[in-house]
Amino acid sequence: MKLLRTAIVVTMLGTAAMMQTAQANITLASLAGGGTITYGNLTFSDFSYNAGNLTSFNAADVNVAVTETAGVYYLTWAGNISLLSGNPPATADLELQYAVTANAGAINSIDQSYNGNGLITVTETVSTGSFGGTVVANSTLSEYDLSDPPVEPGDNLGVVPAQTLLYVTKDISLGDLNNDPYPTLSAVTQSFHGVPVPEATTVIAGALLMLPLGVSTLRILRRNRIA
Repeated sequence: MKLLRTAIVVTMLGTAAMMQTAQANITLASLAGGGTITYGNLTFSDFSYNAGNLTSFNAADVNVAVTETAGVYYLTWAGNISLLSGNPPATADLELQYAVTANAGAINSIDQSYNGNGLITVTETVSTGSFGGTVVANSTLSEYDLSDPPVEPGDNLGVVPAQTLLYVTKDISLGDLNNDPYPTLSAVTQSFHGVPVPEATTVIAGALLMLPLGVSTLRILRRNRIA
């Protein structure tokens, strides 16, 4: 009986862990090929990118991860995105697009941040209906403004009314004017507010669905031992 209880607990914990972390980290190249990420109550889809004049960028080496902290969801692109020009002045650009769907609740505000140095500008436009549709939120970061908040003049981080489907275009510009320093971006992050986080009871309920599998596995192991 003790072995049975142990097997059931292991099955429940393993299932809960998979439900919380499934599809949480894949590459931009995979997503741009039609991939999606579902994490908690958010689903990200319709990923695309357009890179121009970057000297260091490979979509297969850019990891895309979704996390959640204190009820806020974060979507992060992490990789080497840079312009290492030997003949300034020079410019480069990376456009990222994706759609985000709230499977429960609604998104009522957004903000963004980035890790990098040099002459970098990150401009985002959040729309409804389609990419380039009705703009409901926007934000711009610059070389000395690495994160929202604070809200800069011209920024609008609130999504009013709250939406269940948004289309996001993020335009990243890099400039090399005098080789000091080269513009290099290691990560850019988007956050989403207002979407409820699945309760622990929901995760446990999903794990309970796996109990018959755990019991069946234990029976097979017992038969093998007897044989």
